[in-house]
Amino acid sequence: MAAGDLWDAGALAVVLAVLLVVTGALLVRERGTARRLRALVEATAPPPSPVPARVERPARPRAGIVVNPSKFAHLDEHAVRRRQAYTAAVFRSHGWEDPLWLETTPAERGAEQAREALAAGVDIVLAVGGDGTVRAVAEAMTGTGVPMGLLPAGTGNLLARNLDVPHADLAAALDLVFSAPDTAVDVGWLTVDRTGSDADPEQHLFLVMAGLGFDAAVMAGVEDRLKRHLGYGAYVVSGARALWGPQARVRVGVDGGGLQPVRTRAVIVGNCGRLTRNLVLMPDARVDDGLLDAVVLSPRGGIAWGEVVWAILTRDRRGQRRVQRLRGRTFEVRCAEPQEVELDGDPVGTALRIGVAVEPGVLLVRCPPQHA
Repeated sequence: MAAGDLWDAGALAVVLAVLLVVTGALLVRERGTARRLRALVEATAPPPSPVPARVERPARPRAGIVVNPSKFAHLDEHAVRRRQAYTAAVFRSHGWEDPLWLETTPAERGAEQAREALAAGVDIVLAVGGDGTVRAVAEAMTGTGVPMGLLPAGTGNLLARNLDVPHADLAAALDLVFSAPDTAVDVGWLTVDRTGSDADPEQHLFLVMAGLGFDAAVMAGVEDRLKRHLGYGAYVVSGARALWGPQARVRVGVDGGGLQPVRTRAVIVGNCGRLTRNLVLMPDARVDDGLLDAVVLSPRGGIAWGEVVWAILTRDRRGQRRVQRLRGRTFEVRCAEPQEVELDGDPVGTALRIGVAVEPGVLLVRCPPQHA
């Protein structure tokens, strides 16, 4: 090979080597630049958005409904089912679950069913029945912070009347469940001492009134058959029978004070004061004032009973010799002879001594606002 050719071949090799070196340097520099750019991007880029957590829809509210089936004995099965279906449809229309239905029995009158509803986590417990059913449900609801509602279905419905809850209109009563506020109301406790010296006397909760004497005798004398056929008229019949009984010798004390002797036909202590037919026995009684009101009725003969009726009709607040008015937190009544006792319209037998006390604001009831 000629010297010229060798020179050309060597020169080409040198050129190729230089190109390789330059290309390698450029590649190295580009890779370094890419790494620096990538590091810069990673340092300045915002953090990746977190995967949104799954949002749980809140559970729909649910009501427990404690029903006294004896109040619907006059309806056939189809009519009862229609009422239940209507009630459930109303709850669904307001975004609630179907209610939990619980029926009372002669042995379990409402307290056990209300506790079962509370254990199921309901948001409100509705009592469907008379004042006895309402009282039994209230025994379980007191102090729980869960409200009680009323769907009246009895004869008297005295608590519903005092709280302005419609007692003859299911639709209007249901509407209050979704529109009315919760009101903290007082409850009364009645201690029944049957012998006058019981070591462990009975205790009963009441919401409306507890009484001894004439009114209790009226309640005890009401026949279920007449009550089904005459409604409130059955109490009128029983009252006429008990009207001419003798006065009782009792001693009455208020708030731990001395016992004052009195001859009376009835001692009635009320957490609220309205009776049926817009009659008001205790005009100043309020269900949320932390106090109990009482009347001592002492008529003797037809004219004296006329004075009592006039005092009730005119809502007399001053009291008079036939109608004595008292107010306090505790009451005690001792009797010379056993007297009939009732609470919220239900007779509980006879006693020689009763004690009555108020427990303020321990029960929530869904009802229209209470105004003085």
